[in-house]
Amino acid sequence: MKIDVSDPGYYFSLSYVLAFTVTFAVFIFYSIKSKISIPKLLLMLTTVALFTIVGSRLTAVPLSEWGTALTSGNTGHHQDRYAVGGLIFGLAGLILCRHILNIDRALLNLYAWVAPIGLAIQKTGCFINGCCFGKPSALPWSVQYPYGTGAHFHHVAHDLTDAGAAWSLSIHPVQLYEAILLLVVSFLVWKSRKYWIKAWSTLIFSFCLFFALRFVTGFLRDPGTFGTVTAFFLGLNIQHWSLLLIACISGTALLLNEKASHPLFRVLPGKEPSLKSLALYAIILSSAILFFRSMFTGFEWLSLTIRFIPAVVILIIAVFMSAKPARVRLTTASFFIVPVCLTVLSVPPDSTGNNSARNFYRDVKSYKRLDFAASFGNFYSTTSYNPREGECGTVYTHDDYQHIYRIGGAGFSKTKVEGTSATTLGVNVFGGVNNENSLSWGWERNDFLWGVNPYIRYDLRWVGLGLGAQMGNIRWVPAGPINQTKFNRGTRFSPFLPEVLVRAGRRDIVDLQYNYGFTYPSSFPVNLHEFSIGSGFGSETNYHFSAGLGVTNYYSFPFISAEALLNKSIGLSVKYYFPGEDFYSYDTGTTIPRKGRLNFSLNYRFGFEK
Repeated sequence: MKIDVSDPGYYFSLSYVLAFTVTFAVFIFYSIKSKISIPKLLLMLTTVALFTIVGSRLTAVPLSEWGTALTSGNTGHHQDRYAVGGLIFGLAGLILCRHILNIDRALLNLYAWVAPIGLAIQKTGCFINGCCFGKPSALPWSVQYPYGTGAHFHHVAHDLTDAGAAWSLSIHPVQLYEAILLLVVSFLVWKSRKYWIKAWSTLIFSFCLFFALRFVTGFLRDPGTFGTVTAFFLGLNIQHWSLLLIACISGTALLLNEKASHPLFRVLPGKEPSLKSLALYAIILSSAILFFRSMFTGFEWLSLTIRFIPAVVILIIAVFMSAKPARVRLTTASFFIVPVCLTVLSVPPDSTGNNSARNFYRDVKSYKRLDFAASFGNFYSTTSYNPREGECGTVYTHDDYQHIYRIGGAGFSKTKVEGTSATTLGVNVFGGVNNENSLSWGWERNDFLWGVNPYIRYDLRWVGLGLGAQMGNIRWVPAGPINQTKFNRGTRFSPFLPEVLVRAGRRDIVDLQYNYGFTYPSSFPVNLHEFSIGSGFGSETNYHFSAGLGVTNYYSFPFISAEALLNKSIGLSVKYYFPGEDFYSYDTGTTIPRKGRLNFSLNYRFGFEK
């Protein structure tokens, strides 16, 4: 089978981000279900991701070249990655978080079987890209890579094939072998997680299986794909033998940890870190991201910040919503300005040498875009039902509800520019949990929300139109009275919700916009008729700020939104709904202060055509 893909590097990067995204989504879902602190979890995931990325880079070059790798980053011969090194460094980051952030045993066990899934996804990108290739094989399922790939170059350099050959030799698809075996490892770890008695045992078991797996598949991998060049012993790379040694040490540690009267690796009891401690940790973490910035590609930076920035934003909101004096809240919140600024400074440099993202897009005819977003908030609502005649017309029964929701999403789109028009076709997927509390009856219910959101946008200079739909397990807060005698929920269900966006005016000067449902990643908890006015301050597509009002039958919320490019490839957008007037509960006779709601997204643009 011949593997010939026009842009293999794109698929490798896509699998890399997908691996981080899937593991990220699993952890977020678990944290919501188990009511674990979201900011603490996001800081943990950022730390592990940072250690993993840096570790995979540094262990791919000799120790003597680490200084050069830190300064030259992902350019030249320092752009390789070594998954084993990334996993070991990631474990070090996890241990660090365990002691600083007080991560419990359940999260350690979760990491033990989720990490192999992420590695399996990444291996599919390695297969398409042609890295980490196998030895020559005559098996029916062996593969060949075209001229210019690592396998072809290696075979030519070692006189295994002619320099003019269009294809490499047939080789083992060892990347797919490893992907399948990693899924098996994940299943075995997940299945046996309740068998192990002592803390850390599940994680040690996972590492033992992984290193044993890499030792076995190492017999089918080309020795040149083991990272740094080292000596050979009995025909195998020293790094290959080191995998067996680590597997044996892990197995021995597992047995001793389980059989010993006291565990070898204790989980010391700790207290929850305070907001000030988390602020200090965020500053240190953002400083580390800035220090290693030259080693990140745009995809890797995006994988880090999609975890880190929401954590900082949630912590800032938590500080302002705390019951502490205003002076204390402002002082504590000011600490979080530092990690935000350091993260913005860590945006990877533009390798194209283009000095202005705004000028760059003037000549772009088409590009692709990946989006990653999160939406969260605390929303109060009243459901009106059971219409009946009263003294002064129709009256209803009212029930009050509180909705605490966390939703994440990812999207892909392609934009094509023709003259003064731009057409965007895209699709988003989203999922999350809404915790619905009945203030009237005292019950609580969790709903898992998910959906697929295809859409199209057509923009001219003076007008624009967008159409789309959300399909899936969609729930929303009713925007008007319900003509039913009985209704015992604070939300309604629909498998389909339309969305529409209309713009009049120039985005670069001033524009008016009507929006219904076009709110990424999801319009939950309520579909608002949004009216806004905004400006791009001279930019038509990449920078924009707007302010407006969202209106339903019962509620109205002012909001602001902003979007900007950090460089030609990386952009971000933020939308914040202000709390509005306080919520009054007729059943409890109390007034409850509303809280603001936040949507946040990062995007990565690539595949530029001029």
